[in-house]
Amino acid sequence: MATVNIHALNKRYSNGNHALRDINLSINAGELIVIVGPSGCGKSTLLRTVAGLESISDGELYIDEQRVNDKEPAARDIAMVFQNYALYPHMSVFDNMAYALKNRGVDKATRTQRVTDTARLLGLESLLERRPRQLSGGQRQRVAMGRAIVRDPKIFLFDEPLSNLDAALRVQMRLEIRRLLRQLNTTAIYVTHDQVEAMTLADRLVVMRDGRIEQVGTPLELYQRPATPFVAQFMGSPAMNVVALPDTLAEHWRELLAPHASAVTQLGIRPEHLTECSANDALLSLKVSMVESLGAETLVYGDSEHFDQPWVVRLGAHRPISEGELLHVNTTAQQLHLFDASGARIARSGQ
Repeated sequence: MATVNIHALNKRYSNGNHALRDINLSINAGELIVIVGPSGCGKSTLLRTVAGLESISDGELYIDEQRVNDKEPAARDIAMVFQNYALYPHMSVFDNMAYALKNRGVDKATRTQRVTDTARLLGLESLLERRPRQLSGGQRQRVAMGRAIVRDPKIFLFDEPLSNLDAALRVQMRLEIRRLLRQLNTTAIYVTHDQVEAMTLADRLVVMRDGRIEQVGTPLELYQRPATPFVAQFMGSPAMNVVALPDTLAEHWRELLAPHASAVTQLGIRPEHLTECSANDALLSLKVSMVESLGAETLVYGDSEHFDQPWVVRLGAHRPISEGELLHVNTTAQQLHLFDASGARIARSGQ
């Protein structure tokens, strides 16, 4: 396992696209870092610069304190797992997993031992003679992981490896990946657009937006203390309610926001932190526009006459409610997330 240190890294393309902007990130040995963000935010480009598949326009990239900006991918001791598996269709599972070792000149006995041990780790022992076309999507992804594991690299890189799998298999495979990486005790960088996947896998999360890092922290830190409205809405499903404050703010809202009311331009409340109450105790009354009954919970969408944006509330599993009804909800000051005019989080005591 290895450390990775990225200093003021930029990536510009000849067409003028500035894909990465002043990226600074330090990754500890043995840490699983998950990079998350919407399509086009630069997360895969950042992964590819670490791998050496994209050149660096300026800035520094160090692996184990050695500058690797100009090193070829093969010289960085990195193994990458792609979303499309990238298996050789004419080769058996065994040969796919052994291919990189053979190219490195590793002797046949050692190759066989490494592939056999890795196949046992991944539950692939009975599939070693099959071709990729004879495998399911989950099995192909295990082979792609096995091909990386047999190399015993310093760093594993994962580029949305589960995006081609169905929902149930994605859950199974992300648990498998976490178990394997802990067992291998290795450094890994994992890219995904799926925030649930990100939160369940990561030691630390890197949230990216428009080529920049928006926030770095543990999944719980980003969920509980998002630095910006973008992070607040990206982390969590359904997304946090983030609303612009009206010019005329009702007195009961001012009391809840005190002493920061004059500085706040946006506030956020997670759907699960809005609790149903009587009309007399309501901070907010919503006219229900849509209801989603999900079995374990009920999501209620509604509009308030005091705010331009719609709201979503997470209620219990068996709360019957219909479109057109009024839903009265309340919250506490500690459940509010406040942001100033620049989009920065306003720190509050106890948060």
